[in-house]
Amino acid sequence: MVLVISFVAWKVQPISLEINDPVEKAASLLGTLIFLSLFVERAIEVFLSAWRSAGADELDREIAIRMLAVEKYLQSQPDKLAAEESSQYKSLSTSLEGIEKERAEYRAGSRFISQWLGLGMGMMIAFIGIRIIGTIVNVEQANLEGYQAALFLIIDIIFTGAVLAGGSDSINKIMKVYNSVMAKTVKQAS
Repeated sequence: MVLVISFVAWKVQPISLEINDPVEKAASLLGTLIFLSLFVERAIEVFLSAWRSAGADELDREIAIRMLAVEKYLQSQPDKLAAEESSQYKSLSTSLEGIEKERAEYRAGSRFISQWLGLGMGMMIAFIGIRIIGTIVNVEQANLEGYQAALFLIIDIIFTGAVLAGGSDSINKIMKVYNSVMAKTVKQAS
């Protein structure tokens, strides 16, 4: 990717864009992004709950049943050390480990789906006009034309979608850093 971007930059000779006072716009932009990412997170949660919660509930129920079987077996044995060495205990614990692994894989699948849904929703939000880079950078003064304007727009949509897919927690952390820097700046100025 680095080589491709370097080659394209060499051939295209990119222009420089003027930055519109990002410090002034950052607070409102981050606040808007937190607000939107909360909506995206909630929408994804609703979709995933409707789609995958039955499978997750079934796996959780199976884990509880197998854990109970292991506990009952251990309680029924007078010698705990011998019980843990028995083939029945090993069979029960292997069965429990297998279903726990299946649950972890199911959870990872849900996270994978969630991230892609978040990216898609975030990109749709960016597509309708709420973008990060375009808000900070003055594109009109650069007179972008043709493929440069299209590439700028595509990258801005992908970048905004990725930030929104990251969720409100990551944007909230960025907002805290911004507030900390601004508080120190105000303190030093006074």
